[in-house]
Amino acid sequence: MLPILNLGPLAIQTPGLILLIGVWIGLTQAEKYARFLKIDSDHIYSLSLLTMVAGIFGARLSFAAQNPAAFQNNWTGLFSLTLQMMDTFGGGVIGLLAAFIYGQRKGLPFWKTLDVFTPGFAVLAIAFGFAQLSSGDAFGAPANLPWSIHLWGEWRHPSQIYFILSAGLIALLVWPRSGSRFNPSGVRFLVWIGSSALARIFLETFRGDSPILIESLRSSQITAWLILAGALVLLNRRLTHNNILPEAQTPQSNPE
Repeated sequence: MLPILNLGPLAIQTPGLILLIGVWIGLTQAEKYARFLKIDSDHIYSLSLLTMVAGIFGARLSFAAQNPAAFQNNWTGLFSLTLQMMDTFGGGVIGLLAAFIYGQRKGLPFWKTLDVFTPGFAVLAIAFGFAQLSSGDAFGAPANLPWSIHLWGEWRHPSQIYFILSAGLIALLVWPRSGSRFNPSGVRFLVWIGSSALARIFLETFRGDSPILIESLRSSQITAWLILAGALVLLNRRLTHNNILPEAQTPQSNPE
């Protein structure tokens, strides 16, 4: 765990630095893939920047709306870089909404654009795992195993490392390379988000900080199940619509 990186007089928040590096690498990969798919990389860069800025501001404003007392006597805290005062869900919704509006105005193809960003999403997921490892967030449940790590006064599952490994394997699955094709457009993104949701369902069982709703069922697992179901439905529609999966057989007339 290394939440603060001291470089001389500078004290840098390590999780934020890791996420910035992940965003930079992910954006670079998205621009490369955009050129391969013959999409204007300038639009991709602008879309990325807009989504990131809207997401950050949205995450902070959403957190402030839910926790107004945290900023009652210190409104400058709205501009703090502290990741703990961010509502990830609210920021994601606002960022995606801004991206959708921009994409519609620029006429960007919806599914192909999502495919363009998939390698970047995969890189960012890995960076997010390293950021959590450095901060100690998303810590694991107590466990006495040969690979347990000592965190917050107990030996625990290295849940952050589990997440990093799973995100890396999923990245390898969806990474653009010769001989690897996901057709039609949108399939690459849906495979990534579905695989990520499935991994989240499994990995949540090793977490020590996520709230439990019923017995061993956690709230984040319910969200992941819904995302997985949605991804599978859309994946089936994309494949069936493009005649990759067989549709229900119907009588065929003889050609004249």
